[in-house]
Amino acid sequence: ITSLIKNSYSHLPLLCELFYLSTLLTPSFIRRWDPDLKELKDVSGSGKCEEGTTCIFAMNDGSNIPITLSNVIKNKSVDFKGGMLGGLVGAEGKVMITPIVEDSSKSKIEYSFELKGLLGSIVAILKKKECVEGTKGGLDNMVKLSEEAQKGK
Repeated sequence: ITSLIKNSYSHLPLLCELFYLSTLLTPSFIRRWDPDLKELKDVSGSGKCEEGTTCIFAMNDGSNIPITLSNVIKNKSVDFKGGMLGGLVGAEGKVMITPIVEDSSKSKIEYSFELKGLLGSIVAILKKKECVEGTKGGLDNMVKLSEEAQKGK
């Protein structure tokens, strides 16, 4: 069962290279913009944001969600997906960076997050406001990190 809650937000303008460098260089990028995430544990491999990198999202509520990164394309995209309780709760997020055709120095960020699985769907419905605000807050934090990186360049 897939959650009915799926939110995607965009923001302009952003420099996609700066966004990548400021937030996607290592899997700790999520910790920098997700206020619900306490820490990342057991990051695999080199610790970089690479296809197949695994880690555990240790959430503020005490839950631990094993996650795998996929669709990792430098300056373009990263997806994260995982679950717990035998698949009863699933989480899936996608970050997509698209250059603006009219101005190659600018780009659009889209971020979506979805709770899946039998229990995940129920949580998404019961906590709809928190899911929407969390997704929007995550995107706002990505934008802030990108703008800070742009100022420092």
